[in-house]
Amino acid sequence: MAKLYVVRHAQVHVDFGVPSSEWVISEDGIRATRDWVLAEPWSEVRHIYHSPEPKAVATARIIGNLTGIQTTVVDALHELRIPTINPHDEFVRRVGIYLAGFPDPEFEDWDRATNRIVDAVQTIIRLANGSSVAMVSHGRILTVLFSYWLKRRMTVDEWRSIRLPDLSVLDMDTWQVERGFFSNLAV
Repeated sequence: MAKLYVVRHAQVHVDFGVPSSEWVISEDGIRATRDWVLAEPWSEVRHIYHSPEPKAVATARIIGNLTGIQTTVVDALHELRIPTINPHDEFVRRVGIYLAGFPDPEFEDWDRATNRIVDAVQTIIRLANGSSVAMVSHGRILTVLFSYWLKRRMTVDEWRSIRLPDLSVLDMDTWQVERGFFSNLAV
C-alpha cells in the first residue's frame, strides 16, 4: 500500500522586513527537523516533492540529506497567498475568519487554492506510480487540502494544531490518515 507523507515545514525565523514566502527556517527548526527525521521511518518513501519557498526547500533538503531521498520542487505546493500580517493575534484572527468561510480580499481565493493544491497532489500521486512519496508544504495550504479531503472546512484550532515540523501519513488507496496530525479525523 502506497503512502503519502504530508509534511509541514520546520519552524521559521520571522522577519517582517521580507514577505513570509521568503522566510527561512530557524536554527531551532533545523535542529528539530534533524531530530524528527531521525526518529521517523522513511525507508518506504521513494521521493520528496516540496514547495519552492525557502522554509519548505530547507526542510525537504534536511530530510533528503539524512535519508538519501531525492527532492523535487513543485511550484503549486507554495503557501496560501496572504499578506504578511503583524501582530500575531491579528494574523490568527484573519486566518480563522478565512478558514470559517468568509473571503478576505487580500487572501488567495479558497476555490483557487483548493484546486491548486488538489491538482498538485494528484500530479504527485501520478508521478509516484504506486510508490510511497512525501510532500513538504505549509500549514495553511495543508489545512485547505485536508478541508477538501474531509469535505468540511478545518477550523483555526485544527490549523494551529499542526506543529513545525509535523507529519501526517495517509494511505493513498483509502485516504485514511494512519498516523500524525489529523489522525483522529476520518478522511
